[in-house]
Amino acid sequence: MSPSEPPVFIVGCSRSGTTLLRLMLTQHPHMHIPPESEFLLSLHENTDRYGDFSEPHERWFFIRDLQTTEVSMGAYAFPIFDLSIHEAETALADRAPTDFAGAADALFHASAHKHGKQRWGDKTPHYVRHIEWLSEAFPESQFVHMIRDGRDVARSRVEAGFTVSMRRSARHWKEEVHTGRQAGRPLPARRYRELFYENLVRNPETVLRDLCDWLDLEFTEALFAFDESGDASIPDEHAHLHEKLNAPVDPSRAQAWKHSLSSRETADVEEEAGSLLQALGYELTGARVPLWLRGLRGLHRNTLSYTKSLVETLRRLGIA
Repeated sequence: MSPSEPPVFIVGCSRSGTTLLRLMLTQHPHMHIPPESEFLLSLHENTDRYGDFSEPHERWFFIRDLQTTEVSMGAYAFPIFDLSIHEAETALADRAPTDFAGAADALFHASAHKHGKQRWGDKTPHYVRHIEWLSEAFPESQFVHMIRDGRDVARSRVEAGFTVSMRRSARHWKEEVHTGRQAGRPLPARRYRELFYENLVRNPETVLRDLCDWLDLEFTEALFAFDESGDASIPDEHAHLHEKLNAPVDPSRAQAWKHSLSSRETADVEEEAGSLLQALGYELTGARVPLWLRGLRGLHRNTLSYTKSLVETLRRLGIA
């Protein structure tokens, strides 16, 4: 990769405010953060096919793969750059010889420049599980790890239809946050920062001023105009998931779970992820799952375990 301003990766468990932060930062006159990329992990395995991007066919393979790699249902990677094939080919040729990360950097930079910006970022939540690889592939990159109360995240994931289980959603949140912190905290302080959703919506100016200083960006109140251009910045296939981003920051979204979760739902999340919630500074309610429900769940687990063991035994005997 050629020397340039470091990219910014916004990561975190889905429904933690990563889209809100992307919309805010992309209002900055120097910062361009397109919709989720997804391709960085899947396509870097094709480096043999891309070579060093010096040959036209190597660049063509890369562009073709971007055109056919889904970033979400029915949406593909290449359009996020808002570049023509000729513009992408030129950006890659100008950067060659280079490696995969350098090629991706070239396209992101070309996209940023086309929008009159100098620096690019990426907001792909599940990259929170891949901070270590990204930090090595993009050596000067900075990571903003968005963290939100797991009870709100679990509620939001269920409401969005990602899962029907509060417990499963809480487990997902716990794994994502833990994995991100484990990979990010060993990095230098200038490269990894945790940003809490609750602080962002309650004190947006203070938090954004501090974040801009860390990112070496001049603070501007234009960051608060995200709701005026949000529709144009969110892909149509994701619009139904981000309807609340068409309005200014709403402090009441912080810990909204207190008014929307039942005692049992709260207990499910706290039982699954209570230790991490406490470690992050969130207070627990002490809600408990009823004994009768604990018993039913234990019976269900034991039944599944017995059934699985029985099937495996029958298969070994050649009966199943």
